[in-house]
Amino acid sequence: MAPRRANASPAVLVAIIIGFVVAVVLIIFVALQGGDDTPPVEPGTTVVTATEFAYSPTRIAVDGGATFLLRNEGAVYHDLRIEGIDDFSLEALPDEDATGSIELEVGTYVLFCSVPGHRDAGMVAELQVS
Repeated sequence: MAPRRANASPAVLVAIIIGFVVAVVLIIFVALQGGDDTPPVEPGTTVVTATEFAYSPTRIAVDGGATFLLRNEGAVYHDLRIEGIDDFSLEALPDEDATGSIELEVGTYVLFCSVPGHRDAGMVAELQVS
């Protein structure tokens, strides 16, 4: 007579499967958390985030001298220009940053992306200099 094989009960099998699924989900979660590899921003720097097709924030207030960091979180090239100011431009490929400083007179300025169609699609922001 052959030895009798013990069969696991359905409850035990369900518990094993649930445990396995929970372990896999936890491993994936931990793997995706990764550290933040975004470099720190210098104090006094205004971060402008570009996506399709918007800047964030859309209203910025600075004193005379301004340092901008253009952070392109979009999928295509974006730039940052100031209407009426020809000697300032920041350009960034996707997932890249660009930094620049400028002295501006008191007033209100329009920031915009000069890539064809982007400004018309809403890539503008207001800059208030006091």
